[in-house]
Amino acid sequence: MVRHIVSWNFKPELTESQRQAVREELIPKLHALKDKIPCLTEIKAFCPPLSSSNCDLVLYSEVEEAAHLPEYQNHPEHQAVLPLIKDNFTDRRCVDIDG
Repeated sequence: MVRHIVSWNFKPELTESQRQAVREELIPKLHALKDKIPCLTEIKAFCPPLSSSNCDLVLYSEVEEAAHLPEYQNHPEHQAVLPLIKDNFTDRRCVDIDG
């Protein structure tokens, strides 16, 4: 199993009401990917995570093997969500863990 973990921060110019609107739109879209992308075995998004965190959005997803990562990342349903992330977040950090 490969765990794909990504975190971002909101762009600083976004107001709290804009951030809340993004949360309400984005989180359900990310969770819905589990039923739309066959190689995806798990996906969870947290926005905001606990207050002890130093990021605003965390995405945790799993695929069975590393060869599935490009399939997941290039899937049209995943690609459809990316503009919402790119328009509102910055400071992307990613780690992929095998095992």
